[in-house]
Amino acid sequence: MKPFQIYNSLTRAVEEFVPLKPGVVTFYSCGPTVYLPQHLGNMRAYVFVDTLKRALRFNGYDVRHVMNITDVGHMTSDADAGEDKIEKTARAQGKSPREVADFYIAQFKRDCAALNIELPPDAPAGDNPTPPQSALCRATDNIDAMIAVTLRIIANGFGYVTPSGVYFDVEKWRGPGGAGRLARQSLAEQHAGQRLEHSPDKKSPHDFALWVLNQPNHLMQWESPWGRGYPGWHIECSAMSMKYLGETLDLHSGGLDHIPVHHENEIAQSESATGHPFARYFVHNAFLVGMEGAKISKSAGRFPVLDDLIAEGINPLAFRVLCLGAKYRSELAFSLDSVRAAQKTLDYLDEFCRNARRAENEGNQNLELSESEDEIDEAVVRDVPWAGEYLERFELELNNDLNTPRALAIALEAVGEAYRRRDFGAVNLLFLFDTVLGLDLKTRLEESSGDQRVFGLLKLERLQKERERARLERNFKRADELRVEINREADELGYELRDTPGGQSILTPKRRRS
Repeated sequence: MKPFQIYNSLTRAVEEFVPLKPGVVTFYSCGPTVYLPQHLGNMRAYVFVDTLKRALRFNGYDVRHVMNITDVGHMTSDADAGEDKIEKTARAQGKSPREVADFYIAQFKRDCAALNIELPPDAPAGDNPTPPQSALCRATDNIDAMIAVTLRIIANGFGYVTPSGVYFDVEKWRGPGGAGRLARQSLAEQHAGQRLEHSPDKKSPHDFALWVLNQPNHLMQWESPWGRGYPGWHIECSAMSMKYLGETLDLHSGGLDHIPVHHENEIAQSESATGHPFARYFVHNAFLVGMEGAKISKSAGRFPVLDDLIAEGINPLAFRVLCLGAKYRSELAFSLDSVRAAQKTLDYLDEFCRNARRAENEGNQNLELSESEDEIDEAVVRDVPWAGEYLERFELELNNDLNTPRALAIALEAVGEAYRRRDFGAVNLLFLFDTVLGLDLKTRLEESSGDQRVFGLLKLERLQKERERARLERNFKRADELRVEINREADELGYELRDTPGGQSILTPKRRRS
């Protein structure tokens, strides 16, 4: 298999990905701030994270993945100004911040499930993990870890305490050059166009809060060595990533908008605390935009969410297909028409799986997959010799900076070739591709087959009773018509109708062809 290559924002180049520990990847991705529903632009980022994780597993890596949930400290600006986003919603809705966070966390998890996004397991509050381990962790459950990292920053001379809070000394960290390592911007360039709040006790307007003090109206506060207060937004990611994954990460992801401020600040505070590199590869996804080209965001007002697609009768996984159809580093234009077009692609793949199921019911194919992806690889190549070329091409595109548009196109080409050859055993190849594409094709086939089978058998039972009644009434014309209909329906389910010498009719599984 070709080495996995990914674009590293730190070096601004596509590089071969090599984790610190062979075979194990420590991966941190910025998660949701839970004060409103996650819009489709947010969900594009999480589809990307899930696809990247699947691609790494496809390459044989054991991925330890941590995602944060921000439920305190993220202000209405991405700096330290304004009101806490969670508290703003809580006041508007007349609820507690915890109630608001719990509600939108549950909605986020439902949306992820609908998009077949695999989240890390919930991290228990107050645990003492042994890194690296996967975790979905809430900021409010990890206050002690944030305080501990802040203490290390102060001890190393990069944090200072004032009456309004504990701040990070950005200019001291950056030194005479003043350029950020990730964005490669000077402080003036980084904050151009931003309105910086300059508290009188801050050394510089560029310094950011690690811990906020003397805000009596803030609803969420904790005791700390410096007084009662709450954490700044940036320190949360540093503390939780290091707690669960260790002091140096292999991989860190987020949206492009995180580069100039949030991720620059994460690097600064993490490395000033530990003296070690924070993340070896930063990977960023581009935005979902409207047809007019404007970024879809909560600040823009009305924003599309997954429930809007469901209300339009669109399968949520069609949105996943839409995301796969664009390079993760490219803007993706969203419209209902574009998602409906993606729905047709999903329907095409589902139809092929159903046709393969019918072929299996006729005794021509076997759809069973092994548990191990290595065994699946071997089975596909063994049973469908022509599939090897498609598998190799799929792997090459996948490992070429996660080129999902080309990988998806190759999957569709393989389906077309299977139809041309009438070789439905290639469904196993599609299922193998789907371990990365994440369209849940096999599971949904089994579920739909089960539902349709139960419904179909009930229908056959009703038709049989109607035919028996017609025969008793000596309405043989109707009985013959029903026999034709029963045979047609039974054939779809892998059965055939047989009349016994005693005049009864029974359904039996169709004889397998030798």
